[in-house]
Amino acid sequence: MEPNILDLRQQRCPMALLLAKRHTAQLKVGDMVTILISDSSSFKDIESFLLKQDYLCQSVKCDGYNSLTVVKETSLHVRNG
Repeated sequence: MEPNILDLRQQRCPMALLLAKRHTAQLKVGDMVTILISDSSSFKDIESFLLKQDYLCQSVKCDGYNSLTVVKETSLHVRNG
């Protein structure tokens, strides 16, 4: 299987967030994508959005950008009230 990498290092919000949303929406449960983000506000927005959804996220600070590894955890949209 080829690595699933979404390179958003040349993008800024709101386009970076929009592209990340579109890409992760296509993931199936258990699928993984690595998102590369250089803009710090885009990184915060993308990570915040994904953590509120059904995704597990792990970030690594690299030289000049962040690498965010994302795994789709479940297809259920269950919210605790």
